[in-house]
Amino acid sequence: MFMETRNINFTLVIGQEEFMIQTSRNQYHSLMTLIADRFNLADFGLCSGMGSCGTCDVEMDGESALGCEITVNDSLANTRIVVDKQLISIY
Repeated sequence: MFMETRNINFTLVIGQEEFMIQTSRNQYHSLMTLIADRFNLADFGLCSGMGSCGTCDVEMDGESALGCEITVNDSLANTRIVVDKQLISIY
């Protein structure tokens, strides 16, 4: 059975830089794993996605959310996600 690969595009803001992210649906378990894989942010996602430390906090659509709880799927398409300002000085 052929499974369609659909790309998801969104903007990720880290510090003063904006990155256009393109990924496949469900390529990553969560937004946290995508950010950890593509960027070297010390002290990001310290609990490895257990939802207990808050170090993967991002802002999406004006709301604070934990990156480890955000699934990489079509809901991310065309969004603008900002990494928590406390983490960007390390970037």
